[in-house]
Amino acid sequence: MRPLLLFILLLALAALVWSRGWRPPDRYNPWARLDLAAEPDMFLRFKLGRLGDDPAMCKAAIGEAGAVFTPVADRKEPNGCGWTDAVRLSAIGPARLASPATLTCPLAASMVLFHRHVLQPRAEAAFGSPVRIVDHVGSYSCRNVYHRDQAPLSRHALADAIDVTGWRLADGRHITVEKGWDARTEADFLHGLEAEGCRYFGAILGPDYNAAHRTHFHMQGRGFGFCR
Repeated sequence: MRPLLLFILLLALAALVWSRGWRPPDRYNPWARLDLAAEPDMFLRFKLGRLGDDPAMCKAAIGEAGAVFTPVADRKEPNGCGWTDAVRLSAIGPARLASPATLTCPLAASMVLFHRHVLQPRAEAAFGSPVRIVDHVGSYSCRNVYHRDQAPLSRHALADAIDVTGWRLADGRHITVEKGWDARTEADFLHGLEAEGCRYFGAILGPDYNAAHRTHFHMQGRGFGFCR
C-alpha cells in the first residue's frame, strides 16, 4: 500500500510542478523542439520524427539554423510519386548547393545537422578549409529502386533522398566520393563522414554498399539508420 501511495504523491507533485510552467532543459525533454544548432542529444531521432509531423515547426527549425530555402507546394502523382512538406533547398549556412534541390523538410533538417556537426568540423580538421559548395546529382526522381519494374518506389520518388557526389572547399580543393574513397589523403575524411553522419539520416549508402553507389553518397530521410 505504501509504494502505491508514494507513487500517487510523486505523480501529483509532478503534475503540480508541470502546471506551474516548469519544464526540463530541452536536451532532457523529448517534447522540446529540435534545435538544429545545438549539440544533438539522446532524443535526436524522436525529435527529427516530430519535425515530420509538424511542417511549420520543421520549416522554422531549418530557417533558424541558417538554411536558405523556399517552401514547395505538395505534389501527388497517380503512380505514388510526389512529395509532402517539401522545400527547395539552396544553401546551408556558408555552404550552397551547386543547384537547388527539392527535399522533404525533415531531410533538409538532417542535411543541416550533418553540415553543422559533421561535415564542416571534419573539413576544417582534415583540410583546414570549410566547405563552400555541395555537389549532387539530384534529389527528386519519379522511379523505382534501381529503375527496376518490380522494385518498390525509391525514396527519390518522394523527394526524401539526395545523391551527393562531393564538396568544394573555400581554398579551391574539390573532394569527390568517387576519387577520394580509397585515396590516401581523402579516405579518412570520407569514411568519417559516412560513419558520423549516420546518426542524422535514415540511411547513407556509399561505395561499400554496391557498384551503383561508387560515385556518391545516397542520403535519405526516412529509415532506420542503415549506413554502408
